[in-house]
Amino acid sequence: MNREEFNNPALKYRMKTILHAWPEDAGLLAEAVKAYGYGGTATNPPTENGYTGNKENLIKFAKVLDELKEKNLDYWIYDEKGYPSGYAGGQTLKDHPGLEAKGFYMCRRIAYEPRRSEFHLDDESDKIIWAAKYPIDCTRLNSSIIQFDGMEPVPFTRTHCSCDLAANEVLFVFCVKSAYEGSHLTHNVCSHSRYINILDHKAVKRFLEVCYEPIAREIPDAYRNAEAVFTDEPSLQVGYMHGDETWPYALAPWVDGLPEVFEGKYGYSIMPYLPLIFEGRSNGYQVRIHFYELIGELIANAYVKQISKWCRAHGSSFSGHYLGEESLQAHVVYYGNYLKVLKAADYPGVDVLASYPEIYNYNTVKFAQLAARKKGTNGLMTELCPFIDMEHFNEKPIDYSRGILNLLYLGGCRCINSYFAPDFASYAPDQLGAYKGYLKQEEANRLNEYVGRLGYMLDQTRETCHTFVYYAIEDVQAKTKPSHSAISAASSGTDQSLTAVTRLIYENGFDYLFADAKDLELAAESMANGMPAISGNVVKTVILPAMDIIRSEVLESLKMLQSAGVEVLFVDQLPKHRTGEKIPFAFYDFREESLLDTRCREDEYFKAHSAEDVLRCLKAREEELELSVIGKETGLTGLLKARFEKEDKIIYFLVNNTDDPVEVSWYRKGQQPVFLWNPVDGSSRQIQEGESFFIEGYRAVFLTYINRKEIIA
Repeated sequence: MNREEFNNPALKYRMKTILHAWPEDAGLLAEAVKAYGYGGTATNPPTENGYTGNKENLIKFAKVLDELKEKNLDYWIYDEKGYPSGYAGGQTLKDHPGLEAKGFYMCRRIAYEPRRSEFHLDDESDKIIWAAKYPIDCTRLNSSIIQFDGMEPVPFTRTHCSCDLAANEVLFVFCVKSAYEGSHLTHNVCSHSRYINILDHKAVKRFLEVCYEPIAREIPDAYRNAEAVFTDEPSLQVGYMHGDETWPYALAPWVDGLPEVFEGKYGYSIMPYLPLIFEGRSNGYQVRIHFYELIGELIANAYVKQISKWCRAHGSSFSGHYLGEESLQAHVVYYGNYLKVLKAADYPGVDVLASYPEIYNYNTVKFAQLAARKKGTNGLMTELCPFIDMEHFNEKPIDYSRGILNLLYLGGCRCINSYFAPDFASYAPDQLGAYKGYLKQEEANRLNEYVGRLGYMLDQTRETCHTFVYYAIEDVQAKTKPSHSAISAASSGTDQSLTAVTRLIYENGFDYLFADAKDLELAAESMANGMPAISGNVVKTVILPAMDIIRSEVLESLKMLQSAGVEVLFVDQLPKHRTGEKIPFAFYDFREESLLDTRCREDEYFKAHSAEDVLRCLKAREEELELSVIGKETGLTGLLKARFEKEDKIIYFLVNNTDDPVEVSWYRKGQQPVFLWNPVDGSSRQIQEGESFFIEGYRAVFLTYINRKEIIA
């Protein structure tokens, strides 16, 4: 680590400001970007008058890129007229309406005595894709159990089907329609345009043809000289955005050929079990997990991998961010399996809308860090976009932004594209008067130096942590059913449990990494070579949120890890079901079910633990570096930390996540000198054992020393 490079961080470590429009004098704005201490910009061609379909816009964009190159500023190419990425300002679907986002819904007709049933497609829908009837068992009180083995297909046309129903039979008709009304498309700040089907390879290819390729033809070096491409919130549109709206159709994702692909992947037809996508309790878990895993795979292949391949062929890389990164519920509704989608990109990314630390969700970046760790990238990109509760944010915008930036870098971010606006208007009022913002030139330089020092110190580091929290996507997939209104993380017990336990860990001064099923499987296998490890980190504790179903292979891995001395802590309950097992219809008494506690607390291998148990377990572990906040020896201190390794150094990143200064005392076994690095002023000095130091409110420091221990490879 070089003190001069820390004090004066290179432009590549600093934030990039997001600029969607440039003045006639693009050189003046580029000059301001550099004068305010930014490392570059994320930008795009002019969006008016046809966007990338207008050659004049591309000529103007070429001039902007020339100005950036002349000023030695990096740039990202933003790939859309607003968001979500994929519609290319309307060009993708023009003359290609068949590429629009689609969903399918279910209509249910039941007969308790013989009758004729007629179904006519409404004018909102495209076509009927399947119809079938089933016998139902109504012999048990409060139950009508579908006999899936007795399915009988019903003939249908594109718009009509009819059949005779016997007593105790049910007819299901499945129809496709556009996924548009009530979705993210009609609840954003950019447009109400219709959108592509990101499950459809042809739709994404068309997006490349009308949005990416015109830039490459007109400006041959545009992508080759770009640091990366920024895609913005491409997603499925089957989920509704507002809980105060109710819609006639509960949609599941659809693309033509989906049933055939499903059967090819899993070896059985989904058609008899289509009702279980929309209804049913635990008996539908396995089908839904299979369905949403496939959806994630299709999006990863059609959208992310296809565009990534194009970007690499043109000398760049593909990044950006997705929608609803904060919760597992959104990971399923918008992507089937968010992790699969994120891993397919060249460089993972997120956006953070929280405008001050108290409302920041630690898991937003930590989920994406899981993808970055598995891919081996140098962290991830974050779009910094203060948006939520701006009234409070405006009280201390710079302090709150610095507080958020600390948390981003603590969680794995290494690159910032920022909407936290600099006040370029004060640089040249006559020419740049439209570019108003929060940060005057001196403030912007100080903040960019601060971020640059964080980036320099954490560049190419490996986070070392022994506590892993399970990415319990299968539980949420199993329970996700299409809805007539918005589905939120608040309705997901798994999300609530996960948020609570990770907040408890972080805010009590401990760190965690997410691990998925494959991580745990590899950790169990690695025991043959010694201690179980994930990405070079010895596994000491695995924490699982409250969940009802778990992958069978994960449970087997956990048994092996526990037998090797790893603490396996299920929070509040054990999963009652395993994937792959046949789960019978769950009988229940609707009058008493809400009063019953049916959670599993203990079995022959594991038992459930309280959040307090988790905390006691972590506190009992001996720490290499012991820290305490003077005057706050008990309770929450606001001091967060993470440990990293870089070359021959150990780096502790310490964040004061409060508005007030804290005095920190420390103790470490060992003789190597310890150095304190302050990103506020760029200073660094050796500190003596027993010497305390202060961290100002919403600031951070680094402690470093030589690593004498052997690193597990």
